[in-house]
Amino acid sequence: KKILSVYVGLQQPDVFHSELRERAIEHVLSDIDYYSTVLRPGEKVSEKELRDWAKSIAGPNTYGDEMANMTIADRYHIQLVIFRAGELLTVVDPRDGNVEHRAFLVNVGTHYKACVPRSELEMAHKNSERLSKQN
Repeated sequence: KKILSVYVGLQQPDVFHSELRERAIEHVLSDIDYYSTVLRPGEKVSEKELRDWAKSIAGPNTYGDEMANMTIADRYHIQLVIFRAGELLTVVDPRDGNVEHRAFLVNVGTHYKACVPRSELEMAHKNSERLSKQN
């Protein structure tokens, strides 16, 4: 299943959801010292716990969590602006402070949905259809 590139605020062709997830996991596992302090703020978790998180998030039916959001923000230099029930919930900035893109998400309980203008959504849908026909 493809997701819209606007989900991550990137100006690139559509990215496979599984590819985005794999890159997030790789990013966490490549910097265990840092991310061991992120999984449970205020605590340092073991490498085993991070690897367990990676296994749990790797499944195609598992929604991304706060750790995944932070990782995506770091990996792609995206500021994630997250709303819930019409109110600003939080803003997740890349840890290096280098914001190259911005994405707006809505937290709907156990997962996040991208907020995009209808015109961008329609354009992305047409591009996905075109790419599907080529494969």
